[in-house]
Amino acid sequence: MNIIGLNIFHADTSACLIMDNEIVAAAEEERFVRIKHYSGFPKKSIKYCLKEGNLKLSEIDYICVNFNVNYNFFRKANFFLKNFLNINFFPRLSAITKRQDIKKLFFDNFSENISAKIVNVPHHLSHIASAYLCSGFNKSLGLTFDGTGDFSCLELYDIKGDDFKIEKKISFPHSLGIFYQTITQYLGFKYYGEEYKVMGLAAYGNKKYIDEMYKLFKIKKNNSYELNLNYFEHHHKSFSYYFENGAPFFENFFNDKFEKLFDQKSRLSNEPIDQFHKDIAASAQHVFEEIIIILLRKKLKDSNYKNLCIAGGCAFNSLLMGKIKNEFTDLNVFVQPNSGDAGGAIGSALYTNMKFNENFKNNRFENPYLGPSYSNKFIQDTIIDEIKSNNDVEKIYFEEFDKLTEYVAARILKNDVVGWFQGRMEWGPRALGNRSIIANPKTPNMKDIINSKIKKREEFRPFAPSILDTKVDDYFEGSSNNLDYMSYVVRAKNQNIYKEIPAVVHSDGTSRVQVVRKHINKKFYKLIESFYKISGVPLVLNTSLNVNEPMCESPKQALNVFTSSSMDVIVLENYVLIKK
Repeated sequence: MNIIGLNIFHADTSACLIMDNEIVAAAEEERFVRIKHYSGFPKKSIKYCLKEGNLKLSEIDYICVNFNVNYNFFRKANFFLKNFLNINFFPRLSAITKRQDIKKLFFDNFSENISAKIVNVPHHLSHIASAYLCSGFNKSLGLTFDGTGDFSCLELYDIKGDDFKIEKKISFPHSLGIFYQTITQYLGFKYYGEEYKVMGLAAYGNKKYIDEMYKLFKIKKNNSYELNLNYFEHHHKSFSYYFENGAPFFENFFNDKFEKLFDQKSRLSNEPIDQFHKDIAASAQHVFEEIIIILLRKKLKDSNYKNLCIAGGCAFNSLLMGKIKNEFTDLNVFVQPNSGDAGGAIGSALYTNMKFNENFKNNRFENPYLGPSYSNKFIQDTIIDEIKSNNDVEKIYFEEFDKLTEYVAARILKNDVVGWFQGRMEWGPRALGNRSIIANPKTPNMKDIINSKIKKREEFRPFAPSILDTKVDDYFEGSSNNLDYMSYVVRAKNQNIYKEIPAVVHSDGTSRVQVVRKHINKKFYKLIESFYKISGVPLVLNTSLNVNEPMCESPKQALNVFTSSSMDVIVLENYVLIKK
């Protein structure tokens, strides 16, 4: 059975391909079109998936999308009738209309009529399916929450086998995701998807505004919540959310009353960040965590759940994921590497596979490398030949990969910043060792060097350690299970660890860790192993291979990052380029 899963005309549009229970390929359209959070039709991603599977469109049995316009129909109708004169949903309705006729979309983009059956899987069901059906669990509690999708903002599931039972639902406009997005806007981070900046900033703040944060909510007796809508605008006429013509756009969700609550106007993007902003970030993060922890604690109190799957855009909040992991130590917690809207493509496809494939298996997801790869010959023909005349760049080809990693590890130890381009591109927003920038974690000012000279971003932004699986317990607290995708923030074991690897431990003593396993990524493992042999440290600093654009997909894009930044070395498969 061949299945294409899609997230379309929504932020982070994407496509995936499942063949006979196996996720063969998956990619986000932004990587190909070079527009962050691209929200159109994923034509290039679909083409890539078909190529990877050696398939034609005519050989696809099902095309699945992660929305269902009929889901929550009566809630939607009631809300629209009550707010018809006060709200502008026309941009969103336009996007919904575009998503409706899937067969027409394919014909318009591929000039081909398709025979595949179209399956619409509700937004949050797609989210939780993307986690549960990658977990290998037979039963689990499922939590999915985000800004909104199909008019839901949070759904809690009791899942047994193929039965997904909704235990709790919180509908639009009462969204924890929108709360966090509003805080993000208030702090001066205006672009879609910049919530991670608030997470980074929170480590530097004090939780001084918790009382004010709770005034933004109405906490119910059953430990549930609603937003106090007096402080928000997303449900009023000034709310506009565009998912057209490339990048998503939205107006401010907060109003004057919101600003008065904190006795300060929102920060403009060009204004400095001071202690007030850090304290707001820390306070918002704390309340965000506390609301979810309380909700889960109540659900788990009298239950026998052993497993918990989490998905939705809010699952990218690695601080919260770390708190959940530490709070519920008896639970196996699983978060797949692309838990946001893009991951809904895999979720809708997996759910359809479960329903219609008599040979369905809930396989444990391990390999996040589902994107395109490029051969040494391709790199020779398109990159090396192009820069032959560039006398400012030294070019070395290594026949033996062990020799390459030894050479590169030595450069890293000398504090060179290295671009690392290997194998298939990662699925999800985090660099996991195939489209990465690598550096020395031992150097105290390395974070500042990369932020200012390479990434050209805010000084407070942290970097992750990628560590050998056999050594993670020596450096970080708690279980090393499920730390493969940088989904959790965990605490360093002691102050000495902070002193040893200051470039990858936050000011509060925590790190967003990636555990690297040899059987999953042999080449990246070998690089870290080579660095360990000469440095005594079994980890490297790892961040995404990009500069203010989507993560690199192709060698050409990687070369552009190398030549346009202060990066010292770029590794393209077996080729090493060094600035003289």
